[in-house]
Amino acid sequence: MAQQRLRGWSLYALAVATLALLVASLLPGPCPLRATSAQLVSALTGIATTLLGGVSSTLATTLGLVDGTVTTVTGVVVDVTELLTRPVQCSGSYCVNLELYSDTHPDLADTNARVLLWSPKLINVTAGREYDPRTKDWVSVVATCRELFQYEKRMASFFIRSSFHDSMAVDVSQCPGPNCGGADASLLLSIEEMARPENAYDDFSLLAARAAKKIASFFDISVADTLAVCAAVAPEVLSKGRIKILTGSGPGVLRVGRLDSMMPSPPGNLPAATASVEEFAAFWSARGITAAEATALMGSHALIDTQACYNGRKINDYCNPATSDCSDVRMFRWENHYYKDICSPTLTITPLTPEDMAVDPAETPILGMTDPEMDAEAKQEMCKFTSNEGRAMAMNNLAQVRRGNRSEAVVPPEPVLVTWTNKNCRAGAAYGINVTEQCPHAHLWFYTTNDAYLGQACQGVGSTPEAIGVRSATRSFVKNQTAWDVTYRSGYLKMVTAFANWSPLANDTKPYSINGGECSSGIHLEAACAQATPGLASSDTKTLYAGSYSLLDALLGNSCGQCAQGVCPLPERCGQCTKAFNSRLLVPKNPLVTEANCCACSTLIRPMRYNSTKDASGNTYVTYSSFVTRWPDVVPTTQPAQPIPADQGGVVPPRPLDTTPFNDSAAPPASTSLATVGDAATVCPTANGIVKVRGFPSSFHRWVPFQQPYANPPRAQIAASYAKPGTNLTVDAYEIDIYTAAKDIGCPAGKPTWVLTYNGSVPGPSFRVLKGRQTLVRFNNRLTPANLTGTPFTEFHPCEGGRSGRPISVHLHGSASLAPYDGWAEDTTCGAETKDYYYPNWRGGFGWYHDHQLDITSENAYFGLSGLYTAVDRAADGGCGQPWNLDNIPEWDMQFKDAVLDSNCQLYYDRAGPHRNNLYGDINFVNGIPWPVATMEPRWQRFRWLVSSVARPYKLRLVFANGTDYSGNKCQVVGGEAGLRRSPVPFPAAGLFMGVAERYEVACDFRGLATQTGQVTTLYLVNVYDDRRMKDVPFFCHSHLVMKIDVACGSSGCTTSPAFQPPAPGVKIVTPIDRVLNQTDIDSALAMVSNKQCTRTFRFGRRHGHWVINGESWHTARIAAADVGHNTWEVWCLETGGGWFHPIHIHLVDFFVLARNWDVNQVHEYERFIGKDVVQLDPSAHIALLVRFGAHRGEYMFHCHNLMHEDFEMMRSLHVMPTPGSRTAGTALPMQLDQTIVTNLNYVYDLYADPVYPAAGPKPTSSLTPLRTPGAATTAALSMPIDRAIHRIYYPYGSTNITSGAGAKLADPVANPWLVPICKPQTAAP
Repeated sequence: MAQQRLRGWSLYALAVATLALLVASLLPGPCPLRATSAQLVSALTGIATTLLGGVSSTLATTLGLVDGTVTTVTGVVVDVTELLTRPVQCSGSYCVNLELYSDTHPDLADTNARVLLWSPKLINVTAGREYDPRTKDWVSVVATCRELFQYEKRMASFFIRSSFHDSMAVDVSQCPGPNCGGADASLLLSIEEMARPENAYDDFSLLAARAAKKIASFFDISVADTLAVCAAVAPEVLSKGRIKILTGSGPGVLRVGRLDSMMPSPPGNLPAATASVEEFAAFWSARGITAAEATALMGSHALIDTQACYNGRKINDYCNPATSDCSDVRMFRWENHYYKDICSPTLTITPLTPEDMAVDPAETPILGMTDPEMDAEAKQEMCKFTSNEGRAMAMNNLAQVRRGNRSEAVVPPEPVLVTWTNKNCRAGAAYGINVTEQCPHAHLWFYTTNDAYLGQACQGVGSTPEAIGVRSATRSFVKNQTAWDVTYRSGYLKMVTAFANWSPLANDTKPYSINGGECSSGIHLEAACAQATPGLASSDTKTLYAGSYSLLDALLGNSCGQCAQGVCPLPERCGQCTKAFNSRLLVPKNPLVTEANCCACSTLIRPMRYNSTKDASGNTYVTYSSFVTRWPDVVPTTQPAQPIPADQGGVVPPRPLDTTPFNDSAAPPASTSLATVGDAATVCPTANGIVKVRGFPSSFHRWVPFQQPYANPPRAQIAASYAKPGTNLTVDAYEIDIYTAAKDIGCPAGKPTWVLTYNGSVPGPSFRVLKGRQTLVRFNNRLTPANLTGTPFTEFHPCEGGRSGRPISVHLHGSASLAPYDGWAEDTTCGAETKDYYYPNWRGGFGWYHDHQLDITSENAYFGLSGLYTAVDRAADGGCGQPWNLDNIPEWDMQFKDAVLDSNCQLYYDRAGPHRNNLYGDINFVNGIPWPVATMEPRWQRFRWLVSSVARPYKLRLVFANGTDYSGNKCQVVGGEAGLRRSPVPFPAAGLFMGVAERYEVACDFRGLATQTGQVTTLYLVNVYDDRRMKDVPFFCHSHLVMKIDVACGSSGCTTSPAFQPPAPGVKIVTPIDRVLNQTDIDSALAMVSNKQCTRTFRFGRRHGHWVINGESWHTARIAAADVGHNTWEVWCLETGGGWFHPIHIHLVDFFVLARNWDVNQVHEYERFIGKDVVQLDPSAHIALLVRFGAHRGEYMFHCHNLMHEDFEMMRSLHVMPTPGSRTAGTALPMQLDQTIVTNLNYVYDLYADPVYPAAGPKPTSSLTPLRTPGAATTAALSMPIDRAIHRIYYPYGSTNITSGAGAKLADPVANPWLVPICKPQTAAP
């Protein structure tokens, strides 16, 4: 069937390859050629050249032996008498002088070592008219195919695919007739047909053609029969003998005698990729194949090679060919996993318009790949071959494409999108899926669109007779592998027979069928009997070959002489002959000298084969040769004569970077500030209805901005608090319930919208905690099956089966949490379960908490699961106080998010459709309110801004109602993700760019905007379109508007103080990241960047249909950096692997942005030397980061924070551990050199390095006492982080397991730069 996309290699230079294979296949062999041979080569080259030029097959004749001459397709008559009579004849790649050989072998049959000049068996030439399959050694053909597939398993799938495409490419309206098509090997003999896209995937037809022609020429059979026989043998090899189409004995089952054709089959006669089940069934029915048989034949896609290294035993079970034997991965196993896969829910098929396909991302090219990317690509290619030759060929090809010496094929997109998720996976149990083994199923759809339609039928979609028939068959094959085997055998025999053209000697009046065990030549295999070990032939061997059986023949009536020629009229006498001969051998009881070996087909491929050579004296010897060395031109090799020249090495071309200059200080024209981006007549609906922009739909209802007042989310309330006696350490506890709710979010139709909530609010409650006070946040997952009933939300893996409900995992973004409390994507809390998260709050900063559940982060977060979490340090709250008079300036904490609603006022989310790669909405929400209106006093105001959207970045500005800039003159950027900056910088007049999850703190001077009560000045917070950094982001009618701010005096008058007090020029504060990273380390990192050096490089791209980091994803190779040194710094270089942008988040750490595109001057001032945990990676860009690792060890995630990209696998992990040779941060040297400190910290790290540490895992909610209930359980939960000192790196006192000596050292800020200063006495919160 038509494949979904190119698999693996790119297409060879077809003309060169075909010329080479035609000449190689049609010549007798690589023997030394004389003048006449050279003439034949010239003629054959002319044939190939003419074919390449497009001579129609109706004018072409082929090679046929007539009185010692051959007439080529160009009409040239070539005398080949000398070729047929010369003493040197070849078999495969080995040659023998028959004159010398026959001198000592008088009983040698002429065909034993001679391969006659061969041509395809065409109806209009002698070779076809006289083709008699009854005279052929079919057992030898079968054995050859078997040996080939056992050596290179991928050739088995190539032959199966070729037989399908060759047999079924039929125009039934012209059958019978010359334009019918069918099983005639035209796929392997016609360049035109071979070059069709459906036949060029992985060059399968090209490689199958090479092997089939060589086998056909050796055994003098048609290529069509070779293809039919070998494709019948392939399942036997890959099933390890379970299914045998050719039984080897008994009645014949596979009809042979097919004629070949060099005329291309009718084009366009394979099922379209988008064929429905009904169209699919009609296609097969027209070819005489039942729905059950067609479904069974499609089961050969169990071998589909997009599976590559996937073993299939677990969702993340991928074989690594560098460390393991990958010759038995799923693509080489003939088993019914295909049906288990396609029948496992949930499959979605979405037709795509050209507009839809235009926004889909292109694949990262192989050209210019980095070493890690090449390693990932090479792994896939290495897994696709089982022979050294095949793997070497694949690697050679990759290397050339990478260096630009060969081009990579462009794969046209399909107009259909298949999405396969684990949602409702366990529903497959109803029809036989073993959900314990199958759920979760693979994270990628490996198969074709045709397979997806069959899978949907199996899953219950469709009620037509065709869908019911497919459903019955697929479900039967899920349960019963034998049923599949039997039905496949029946369907295969029909398929390769129905439209074949037969030789006159094997036509419908005298058909001939084989079981694969037929041996017509009767000539015995001398070398197999003669010698047990490699080396020179013994005298006994020569005696046997010479037919010196006079004594035995006198006793047995010439039986031994007959047995020597494979004629065994009385088999027991052959046994007597071999037994008598065996006793005379120098090696007693030679295991090769058996009746079966000595009475067998002369051409039967065996491990021991003859190879006659001569020594200096002219003596001929028999030596050992294996199948592999005998047939090097059947399997791929890296010999110079191959179509792909060996890679010569050289420089890998760098990918171009977008170094377009920018000017952050230049404000856009006032006329554009409040204008719709794009054509307002197109993107602004005048009535209800959906508008598409760049392929993304708008909401159905027409929304009007600035209709609702601004509001802050509710404040999270402390449920319990604990202060450890005798210390200054505290823990405040909060309890959050996660459940669904239907809320009014302002839909014009007046209907409520279903959302996922933290404590019933969207966004969730805002946390405002004091730096230095630890927190316990208990999340109770109330998303049980009962509570999900009647809502749009469903259960999801792994909360199915023993556990239940909808899974969640909570990540506190911006916190250096211990690994078990970081929100690991697979640290799942299911319905009716609870997890306690402990946070250190070691520094002030603007963070947020959100869902991080594997595979559905985007969905959970989009539907509401996010909230603000701010660690403050205000003196009035008990902290140390903040600089620049920030303590006294009003604060506004805001999160920006876009969304789209359907006609029923529900949040629209279609990851199988327009949102498969990005989710962009037409409504901008601020704290859950669409385009709100805020009223602020004319004084300094402090804003904390977070972009919490799924995919949309923002570029924010404040402008007047006439569009003129305000923020560029009146605002300062004072902080960001890791807290305050060293010193404020001016707000960029061009706009403050914020990717998803980025945060900035901004102080703005609103003084003078209103001077008396009743006066109002309106400002607009707008989102500026940036065509470079927001590539392909759709702007709908009001996407440029965010919120409205009315600046007015209060009822009691105008308050203009206190004012922001910027520092004197050059005066800087010491930020938390400065405490752990000194200037010497920063200078060293900058020096590395100036020399274009990186500790690690990660390229964020797309390969094989999914998002990847260095070519790998979460399930294929989770850990990307396994040896990150604890308390070290590294320079991480991030690159885009194509024309997309990605907001990159690294868990655990803060980092500095050192350079963009290797240029320190391209770093935006507002992101320079400020602690960050997210950075926007622009299209075609490179970023160098200085990352400080500490204070914890363990495994942590890093990923693209475009949540669609994250869900689709653009996420990997890093492992922080003691790593000798790493660059220890200068500030960490005293700590690292003190064994007392190291030993004491190891106590925590040994326990808490595992992100799914069982002791910290979720528990049944019913087993826990609510935190608001006083008692021993609440006290134990609150006191745990202090009693066990899990955050001892920040708070060294309070635990009995810290000795006074270790505590004193950890409390020394010189030795421990992570120490948290607590400036005022702390008590339990009321």
